[in-house]
Amino acid sequence: MKTFADDRSFQPEHAGQLDEAIARLLECPKTMTNGPCGGVGLDGGCEVKPSQPCVWVDTSRSEAVELLRTRNGVPDWSPSGEWSTAFTIRPTSTAAATADRDARPIRSGSTLEGLLRAGRFVVTAEINPPDSADASLILSRVAPLADLVHAVHISDNSLASPHMCGLALASLIERAGIETILHMTCRDRNRLMLQADMLGAAALGIKNILCITGDHPSIGDHPQAKAVFDVDSVSMLAMFRHCRDTASLHSGRSLDVAPRIFLGGGGEPSAPPFDHRPERLAKKVAAGADFIVTQVVYDMDMFETWMARVRDLGLDEKVYILVSVGALGGPEMARGMNANTPGIVVPEAVIRRLERSPRGQRRDEGAQICVEQIQRLLETPGVSGVDIMDTDPSRYIEIIETAGLTGEVMATR
Repeated sequence: MKTFADDRSFQPEHAGQLDEAIARLLECPKTMTNGPCGGVGLDGGCEVKPSQPCVWVDTSRSEAVELLRTRNGVPDWSPSGEWSTAFTIRPTSTAAATADRDARPIRSGSTLEGLLRAGRFVVTAEINPPDSADASLILSRVAPLADLVHAVHISDNSLASPHMCGLALASLIERAGIETILHMTCRDRNRLMLQADMLGAAALGIKNILCITGDHPSIGDHPQAKAVFDVDSVSMLAMFRHCRDTASLHSGRSLDVAPRIFLGGGGEPSAPPFDHRPERLAKKVAAGADFIVTQVVYDMDMFETWMARVRDLGLDEKVYILVSVGALGGPEMARGMNANTPGIVVPEAVIRRLERSPRGQRRDEGAQICVEQIQRLLETPGVSGVDIMDTDPSRYIEIIETAGLTGEVMATR
């Protein structure tokens, strides 16, 4: 493996710092190499080991890690299998050299891509695959969404727990006439399986793929499961873009037919280190992201601070941004999310508002808060759409209709 001392873009006095930083970063449970994952607590704690600081936030090695944050490029998975450490281009500069989102060639021809390129505000909703070998129930729940959303997200073993295969469910939903956005995580697949599933998804007619790192198995119901994390989400984006744009696998072996896929990545508006999250977004743009879906947002002030920096960097001209929102069921759920879900922040004002509502009306109040967020996002420059999340798909109808989004959807039918 190369060391940072091999990279001539750095002065000799930096080599020891950078090699030390690499050693420290190898301690990350997810082996993140392009910046922190979204699972960082407000105190800087690691999602997997909350009592320990995230290695990307740990100030004890701030100088070396800062160099990595600002200079770390997308790893190049060469045929020799070596990890490239030639971090010579700053992510913001690389993103600036990327063609504007509307000027790029059509990637997949999906409905989602077409609407975003046309400047429409898109409406999507998240579907969790069932704990069942029978998809009929979930298909019946999804069917009413056909005229209410432009696409449905299919999560991939959400919360690091096994559910029906997302690839299979996405194919079934596509057959039912509803476009999907297939989530694929690095947690459960190495680079061989990631590329294999990407090709299989394209063959099944799935045109939109969201590349995410994924929750660590330790937080799921099989904590003894072995995590893979062969690559992180930034490297996954770069690998998929390479397959699509060069008609070859990342090993260099040619493909008979290249996949036509619209590539998405995640955004983390409310996860530390806040100052570097927009730069991490820039890195995903440089790696190949065509659209971004944020973690679920409850703190709109935090989101707008993040979004202002995104606009300052010109990233809203480079990538389409969809913001995830969801209805809280009550104050207990909100406080539980703050305590147990790193990277997601529910402001105290929202919790107090839920507490003031009568017990029987708190879920409705949560839905109303979500509606108000959507209406605010409709007026936010640089926001291209929303992803609505709820454990009960029937709630989507109420939220979409109350927020006045049915007109946005029906205008594109």
